[in-house]
Amino acid sequence: MRLRTLDAADVSAPKRQNRKRIRIPRVGIVGTGFVGSTTAYALLISGIAAEIVLIDQDRRRAEGHVQDLRDAELFSHHTRIFAGDLADCSSADVTIITAGVSQANSKSRLDGLWETAAILKGLVQDISRHNPHGILLIASNPVDVLTYAAWKWSGLPASRVIGSGTTLDTSRFRRRLAERYGVASANVHAYIIGEHGDSQVPVISSARIAGVPLKGFCGQLGLCDEERAIKTIANDTRAAGLEIINAKGATYYGIGSALVRIVRAILRDEEAVLTVSNLVPQSMELGELFFSLPAIINRDGVARVLSTPLNRSEQKALKTSAKAVKQYVAALDRLSLSPREMLKGV
Repeated sequence: MRLRTLDAADVSAPKRQNRKRIRIPRVGIVGTGFVGSTTAYALLISGIAAEIVLIDQDRRRAEGHVQDLRDAELFSHHTRIFAGDLADCSSADVTIITAGVSQANSKSRLDGLWETAAILKGLVQDISRHNPHGILLIASNPVDVLTYAAWKWSGLPASRVIGSGTTLDTSRFRRRLAERYGVASANVHAYIIGEHGDSQVPVISSARIAGVPLKGFCGQLGLCDEERAIKTIANDTRAAGLEIINAKGATYYGIGSALVRIVRAILRDEEAVLTVSNLVPQSMELGELFFSLPAIINRDGVARVLSTPLNRSEQKALKTSAKAVKQYVAALDRLSLSPREMLKGV
């Protein structure tokens, strides 16, 4: 068989009109404390983003994290990591905001609300001005009220302003149920909804293990009265974050991984169902607020918030949770930041 000889035309560069511009997935992380830096590391290890930009008021700290992360690049995935400013969010697919005051000495997530809101307002307005087409992912606590405020401050569609919500709480709940009943966490389907805080609601009525309703699965194991055990699991889930903070000063591995899971669902257009904080559907008649319900997450952000079947006691608990979040918004409305103006997105 004769081999065809290549001439100069064969090896020349492709014609310009045949070239396609490749979009580089970029994620911005604003705030490089424990949560921000851990999220950056988890993102690097995941290999999801081609570029990660770290932004912090303390530029030297951000640059230090960049160098430390670059040291890990050879052992993980090739990723461009650099320290930047808010203008670098202009081409970010997702901008994660983790900035805020420490909760180490706080009694609840409401403590430090005013200080964190003061930090976030300017950040959100600057980011949305630079990037009116990206997605904001809020992790700062109290996450539900601050995500709601970020929506108002940014002027972005609600679908593109997402809070980490009870994504981590749901993970904690599933893990504890899995440990109790001797199965893998992946085979447990149960949600924590409502506020990411004390009024969160464990949805027991629709919880399933390997497709079997929780009550029926317990019956298969010969466990007839599990109500007390499940209540203990729900209480332990609710208190888990504060226990970690009391023990080591902050939580960051879990929330960092949860944020990367949300980013993955966005960048890979997964249509994944996650319990993120977003605008509650009007059909639920709970008023205008953000808190967590199962939602379909894709490349555009929140594609749809799902209606979750609840029994009567869970419905009552969810209304209580909504009331708690509204009280936080009312507290924010008393800020010295001209809150009436800021919550109108002016």
